[in-house]
Amino acid sequence: MNPENTSKLLTAYPLLYRNLRNQSFECEDGWFDLVWQVSAEIEAAAQLEGIPKTAKAWPSVGILKQKFGTLRVQFGTRVIETIEALVAKAYERSMERCELCGAPATRVDRTQGGQMETLCESCRKAHRPPPRIQDKSKLPVWMLERDGKL
Repeated sequence: MNPENTSKLLTAYPLLYRNLRNQSFECEDGWFDLVWQVSAEIEAAAQLEGIPKTAKAWPSVGILKQKFGTLRVQFGTRVIETIEALVAKAYERSMERCELCGAPATRVDRTQGGQMETLCESCRKAHRPPPRIQDKSKLPVWMLERDGKL
């Protein structure tokens, strides 16, 4: 996530993200609104539960990242079931929002090797990886060694 959006989250939710102060959020800006929304929901749930707003008691996110095309939020300590449910809902919503721009999207395997990302059609086309050449006989001459091998 870019520094501006990271700063907005750290400023708005200082206790929630106290363990991420010297780190960046490991996801793209397309999920900023999703992260903002789940942050607000977590704080509201903690307040409703009557959790004291202190560094020791308040929920603290230890990891916030993209993994396999989904948003992962992990806490440093155990949290109440309501917060776990909110995080699970954000996880589900992340599979429907482009990581890069926030538009409706689907999860795709960009490398055919398990590197899952959630991208809209436009971002998928713009960030398409180079094609994998299966037939080495179709490689350009300059890529072949003298004996015809790579």
